[in-house]
Amino acid sequence: MAHSVQNHLHIAVADYDRVIRTYIPGYEEMLDTVAWWLGAIVPNDGKVIDLGGGTGSLAEAILSRLPEIHVEIWDVDPQMMELARGRLSSFGNRASVTERSFLEKIDPCDAVVASIALHHIPKMETKRDVYANIYSALRTRGIFLNADATIDDTEPGRAAMYRWWSRFMNTKGIFETEAYKLFDEWAAEDTYQPLTDELAALGKAGFRRPEVFWKFGPMTVYGGIK
Repeated sequence: MAHSVQNHLHIAVADYDRVIRTYIPGYEEMLDTVAWWLGAIVPNDGKVIDLGGGTGSLAEAILSRLPEIHVEIWDVDPQMMELARGRLSSFGNRASVTERSFLEKIDPCDAVVASIALHHIPKMETKRDVYANIYSALRTRGIFLNADATIDDTEPGRAAMYRWWSRFMNTKGIFETEAYKLFDEWAAEDTYQPLTDELAALGKAGFRRPEVFWKFGPMTVYGGIK
């Protein structure tokens, strides 16, 4: 799954961490939620795999909060991976960045996380396979946490959620017409599924009690514990 954030978002990769905060409601709280739950569930020196880890912002939040944890970023965007390596260099061998797709078999680990990444999977059938792969890789009591947008596929909920999202972006200086233009452009590569469908897919993958750990407008942290 070759992917270029620069081509997709039409921004310089170096600007990603700044711009994403103007696009994503509750971005900091979302990352903090993932880090908090890892601290509550994962062994102190556990292994976390970050699928589509990008610039390493989520990995950095995890590594900073949990001083013995190990995080392995998987990504396929060379520019993002280069930024992540530089960003995480101070964490030494606790952090690594590897060129692997989240469609590949996942190594045994204590947690799998993703942030604004798995919406690049266009079909729910494929995403269910990814969730099953994650479930198989997790050790007993391991946790999966996905931070991403979830949007109803029926009206009036779908339109209302995009309106909510556009109004957030307006607080960051992005006019409504520009916000909807961005939504249209992103739709070429992004597929936001209804939360109910995501939780059902997790159940089919093996998670007995799929959970919503945090939600703010369309942004959701959901997953499950094995």
